Amino acid sequence: MIRKITILCLVFLNISFAYTLDEIEQLYTDGKYAKVCSLSGSMYMSFKNNEKFLDIFADSCLQSDMINRMILPIVKLNRTRQARENAAYFTTILYQKKLLYYALCDNVDISYVNLPKTDYILSKIFDKFVKGEYELDGKNYWFDDDLDDTKRYKLSLEDASGIKKIYLRTYKDGKITKVRVYW
Repeated sequence: MIRKITILCLVFLNISFAYTLDEIEQLYTDGKYAKVCSLSGSMYMSFKNNEKFLDIFADSCLQSDMINRMILPIVKLNRTRQARENAAYFTTILYQKKLLYYALCDNVDISYVNLPKTDYILSKIFDKFVKGEYELDGKNYWFDDDLDDTKRYKLSLEDASGIKKIYLRTYKDGKITKVRVYW
């Protein structure tokens, strides 16, 4: 009897903390990208055939720099022309990240690679890296911003808990304003 009550309580708690698609859309509209990306992973099975949800899921993960999580929605974005275009966009960014990681970890030349350009910061850095448009300071790659001469980016490979990770730091007037981590 106690076991049945416990199971019923767990089911009730699970239902009471579940989000609806409308709530996810509102969080996305409000710019709560990290929360949407995290919640969408647990909601994926319920909405895996809903392209609007999949777009919101993938874009939220991109906007919050959790780009590895875009893999789930990318695979299912295939029913319409717009969905396939979005999937190609997200996949390009993931591929650029993987190539940068490969180049930095294994000292591999990727200067021959020619991929589409996107407006995502890692994509811009990838393009500059491939073209050799950087200053090398030890193991740090410095990139200038094309639109703001007070902004620079530092790309480095660092060991974090035994795992090599790419760190992309944004500097404005010499001060760090954002740190992105990829692996």
